[in-house]
Amino acid sequence: MSDSDAPFERIYYVREMGLDHRDFFRLLPRAMGQTVYEIHGTRVAAKIAEGSLEIEIGPEQVRRIALLALPYCEVSFNFQNVCVADQQAFKAHFDLHFQRGGG
Repeated sequence: MSDSDAPFERIYYVREMGLDHRDFFRLLPRAMGQTVYEIHGTRVAAKIAEGSLEIEIGPEQVRRIALLALPYCEVSFNFQNVCVADQQAFKAHFDLHFQRGGG
């Protein structure tokens, strides 16, 4: 068994995402793909392989640059007993559906 196949007790990270709650929950179904999940307020609980994932979206915030107001939220990802390969595959699919256009 390689390291990427071994389950990790916990993989946890937090990142800022440039959106508000409405956009997050609008994009969530496509980002979750075939992953079964439930929404509990600002938390999303999902089963990934033999483990689980909890996503929590923090309070809506605004970053101001001159007259420009950009919404953002901190979003935490807490994987329990998910191998690195499954975590990375989920993250790649999730991130793809939250990508914004740009150059």
